[in-house]
Amino acid sequence: MSLERRLRPFMSKVFASIIDQATSSTANFVMNVLLARWLAPADYGSFSVSWSFCLVFAALHNAMILEPMSVVGPAEYGAGLRGYLQKVRKLNVGVVLALGVCAAATGVFYKTPQVRPVLFVLALCLPGYLLVLTRRREQYVLDHPLRALQISGAYAVAVLGTLNLLHATSHLTAASGLACIGMALPVALLAGIRRPDANESITAGMGPIARAHWKYGRWLFASTLVAFGIPDLQTILLSVLVDLKSAGALRALMNFVLPLAQLLTVLSIFCLPRLARQMKMHGAGRGLRQTIVFPLAMIVTALGYLAVLLAFGPLLERLLYGGRMAEYLGFLPWLAAAALISSIGTGFSALLRAAQNSQHQLLAGVTGTATGVIAALLLLKTYGLEGAIWSMILANAASTGTILGAYLWMIRRQRASWSHAFHYFRLDF
Repeated sequence: MSLERRLRPFMSKVFASIIDQATSSTANFVMNVLLARWLAPADYGSFSVSWSFCLVFAALHNAMILEPMSVVGPAEYGAGLRGYLQKVRKLNVGVVLALGVCAAATGVFYKTPQVRPVLFVLALCLPGYLLVLTRRREQYVLDHPLRALQISGAYAVAVLGTLNLLHATSHLTAASGLACIGMALPVALLAGIRRPDANESITAGMGPIARAHWKYGRWLFASTLVAFGIPDLQTILLSVLVDLKSAGALRALMNFVLPLAQLLTVLSIFCLPRLARQMKMHGAGRGLRQTIVFPLAMIVTALGYLAVLLAFGPLLERLLYGGRMAEYLGFLPWLAAAALISSIGTGFSALLRAAQNSQHQLLAGVTGTATGVIAALLLLKTYGLEGAIWSMILANAASTGTILGAYLWMIRRQRASWSHAFHYFRLDF
């Protein structure tokens, strides 16, 4: 069979995966942009802080459910994936409810009074949002990205339709805007009902699966606890140390590079089960070398995206925000630098995760967070938003440097030849 014919079904699934991630991400992206246009700066700041906490809780959920599902599932339960997923669904219910309680506790103790009611809304809506993420990831594990696209389409229509209805009826606030993600719950429930394929059973019970998830995800979970997402950390610190307007401005600027982050995420999600199978089949030594084309492709993608962003930044700002964020365009080159550094780390981190080395995420998270917090404490009060962006650059550099160090350490320990380093697409997908 020719290489072109072997690649055709693979590339069609990659395309469906990209459209799926674009649909889901566009819903959240458009929601953020419209709220930045429609809400007062301080109100959008309240939404931005709450949204940052939403992403942190989603990262914890990813560590315990989604990431192990993509790696442990195909590697250890490949012969009975559907039975495995049925048991993971039961485990997932407890996790999402616990995270909803944590969101409510955050609302009780958060320093800024304006943000507290929005955090309580987050507590109510978070379980449904996480269930939608789980339903979509299940389809990637089963190699059905088109079904994930259908779920994303329903979510996008529900969220954006609700948002526009609230605006048209003059009921839009920071709290009601965030409540739109609550529409994820009926979408998730309907997606769970649809089961067109026959079920499979596996002999493993809930206990072994939970232990396997914990064994893989504990380092990622710990890294999320001690290492907030770097942009989200800076948004939260700006709201506490400076003001909500600055926090909202940072979130609005991050919307320019969010599509790049989401594109790299979908490439990682789609390829992670395949990378994990190759690591299992050929061993980590050969696998880590064989798949180096993956992070290199991500770096090239990031360079192309950021070049377009810098060339058309003013035009994009007028289209997205109608001139409301024009005063912050001078920060775009530095934001692009932070995004490029992060992209390098994302690519190499995917290879390490596929090799079931999740410890590097804890080290990289702690290093990046410690750097970001120290830089923020030194810079935010004096430089405000500019200080936050410089803190992000330094934090991303520290995190990416740690990831690259872990990759080099692993390939030195796992001896193998580099002769197949660029033959990844000759492997059986």
